[in-house]
Amino acid sequence: MLLETRDRSELRAALLRVRAAQPRIDAAAVRIDTLCGRSDRPTTYRLCLFVPTPGSPTPGSPSPVSPSPGRGPGEG
Repeated sequence: MLLETRDRSELRAALLRVRAAQPRIDAAAVRIDTLCGRSDRPTTYRLCLFVPTPGSPTPGSPSPVSPSPGRGPGEG
């Protein structure tokens, strides 16, 4: 988790900083959670960034697909 705040403008500023620091960031790697408030608890926002394990595919990237056994091209 990068940030937890009650201030929506602070959330937006943090997201802009992340995008500026990592211009090629995959949008699928960013998660914004909105924890809805009630009378005793205000709405809270969380900004998270997925950090993949080395060698694993990133969210949104195509995963390698292996053909089904016994099926070749045109065997449908």
